[in-house]
Amino acid sequence: MGRLETMESTTSKRRNCVSCGRSISWDANVCPYCGHDFRVSMMMQPAKKESSMPTIGGVLILLAGLIEIGAGAVVGLVGAGGSFGFTTDATGFLAVCGGVLIVLGLISIMGAIFAMERKHFGLAVLGGILSLPGFFILGLIGLILIAVSKDEFES
Repeated sequence: MGRLETMESTTSKRRNCVSCGRSISWDANVCPYCGHDFRVSMMMQPAKKESSMPTIGGVLILLAGLIEIGAGAVVGLVGAGGSFGFTTDATGFLAVCGGVLIVLGLISIMGAIFAMERKHFGLAVLGGILSLPGFFILGLIGLILIAVSKDEFES
């Protein structure tokens, strides 16, 4: 009976390798079949260090978007002759251009918010790109900061 108890205690102290699925000894640090190292998976992974680059980039894009909205409002009002009536000559064209700048500025602000929250990397980059007509240098620096910190975004 002593031998049976020894066999049961030996067989009960086995586990399956997470890599190859074979049964290995419970206290094995490395799988003898596939070489999977269990010590690496047991160690805590270092926490990601978050930098302030996405936040700074988002703020710069936000400022560029606000400037873009202001410029769009001025161009639109000048183009509309102080009113919102559209005509077929050049003043109507300026009013449409002002409206386009306002829409681009709003999308830029949304991208800036995504950048500051570190969510939706693609939309943050889109907001940075669309902020370039507003104030090129602010938008470009913000876009670079977001692109460099891509690993800090959730998706």
